[in-house]
Amino acid sequence: MADISVLQIGATDWTPQIKTTKIDWQYTTILDLPTRLALQKDPYILEQTYVVLTDNTLESLLLSSQISDWPALRTLYFAQNITPEFQAVLDERRAFRLPDQTPSAVAARILTDFQFEQIGFPTRFSETQFVPMPPQGTHFERQGRFSAQFHGDFGPKWQQIGVLKTFATDFSATAENVVWLDYEQSGTAEVQLQFVFYRDGQIQTRQTITGEALRQLTTVGGLQDYQDYQILVAARGRGELDLHVLHQRRSRHGFGVLMPGDDWQLTAENEEILSYFNPGDRKAPLIVNFSGIRLHVDGFEMRGPLRELGTPHLLFADMRTQGGAFQIGTERYEATIIATIRRAMATLDLKPEDVILTGYSMGSFPAMYYAADIKPHAVVAAKPIVNLGTLTASSDFPHGYNQDWTLDVRRYLAGRMSPDDTAPLNRIFWEHIQNVDWGKIQVALLSMTDDEYDGQSLSELLGFFQSRDTPLNHQQEQGNHTAKIPEMVQFMMTNLKQLRDDMRREGQ
Repeated sequence: MADISVLQIGATDWTPQIKTTKIDWQYTTILDLPTRLALQKDPYILEQTYVVLTDNTLESLLLSSQISDWPALRTLYFAQNITPEFQAVLDERRAFRLPDQTPSAVAARILTDFQFEQIGFPTRFSETQFVPMPPQGTHFERQGRFSAQFHGDFGPKWQQIGVLKTFATDFSATAENVVWLDYEQSGTAEVQLQFVFYRDGQIQTRQTITGEALRQLTTVGGLQDYQDYQILVAARGRGELDLHVLHQRRSRHGFGVLMPGDDWQLTAENEEILSYFNPGDRKAPLIVNFSGIRLHVDGFEMRGPLRELGTPHLLFADMRTQGGAFQIGTERYEATIIATIRRAMATLDLKPEDVILTGYSMGSFPAMYYAADIKPHAVVAAKPIVNLGTLTASSDFPHGYNQDWTLDVRRYLAGRMSPDDTAPLNRIFWEHIQNVDWGKIQVALLSMTDDEYDGQSLSELLGFFQSRDTPLNHQQEQGNHTAKIPEMVQFMMTNLKQLRDDMRREGQ
């Protein structure tokens, strides 16, 4: 069975030239398109994964109208002669302009860059993944598993300070990864990464990254037949290097990072923000979803259910520290999150009362937190975590569950590890949400009876909503924090569908 299906629309049929069995390639002319759609089980849907427009001139009102009716982020084209009206439709539907114009090149591009699978992972400077080799005259220490710190004089020439452990399967044959390094530096200290690829026990090639390229999505890999690789870490200069995470993602060559069409931002404080905006059917509500913790692989969550719902949606993923820091941070970081939401609202000409914020577990925190800034119509949250000080103060929790990410979150948000920070970290949430009229925000909340993450805060949260006359739909399920995931998703989608239908009836 083919991995992907394509409907080619153009004057010349490319089907005989498509040599791969991984694409189910189908063809129609513009004039035959209405007849083809009429023969479908549902003539109003796009049955294929992508539409590829292969004419050099795009001016057909029939075709542009059909593309306008189809889902966003599903059209590929390379034409240069396009009427302004047609281009406006392509831009609104967030179509992708390809640099390729031949059947083989377009097919290869689709298989390389337009798969929906999210491929990204962290290589951390932890005791299990990083072997430090402190040079003479330097000092090395760890703080949690997120911070590997070197201090001292590394000398004027590059010298190795450690090696990152890797797995051969981190790269696929012929595929490229994009990488960027989350780290801090002071003084004249600099860091360098050297990717060394091996074949038959011999070095096949070296790829070196240093300077500004470390804070950009820099391409590595793309070899035909490597067998293994390792990452050498080097330094020079004098000062401090604080090494956190090396992020590696499958390259989409400028068409996205984790998904086709997503957006990657890096703030001035080097905090990463990943988002994915799909304008859907252009009508309210805009659903903004915040992902939960991602300890091992990168990715957006709820993309399948929200795509099926059909409404506009904006997804956020947090890959800082070991798997997320509750989508909060510096003032500039939070301002960027808010600006990204408002930009999606402006694109659709929507108002705050047209927005729903949603998330579960770690994602529940920003869903409720940013309600203070967006003032949405509703919040849909599950398995809430709100008291970050209490959560990250427990010494038993990270050891009992082998999830010491809580300790790194504490250090990341407080800048240190001190018991004095428990109360201030707890206040982050409550102080931010108190100056909002929660009587105008509908809240759907699912909680667990034996939530070992932050279950102690539930009564405090319910009391807060009661004191603010919040319209609240609260459902509780039996089990601990990680239990009843299907029931949780069903709860969220049921409430989102009901809110969507109610909002659209009221808007008529």
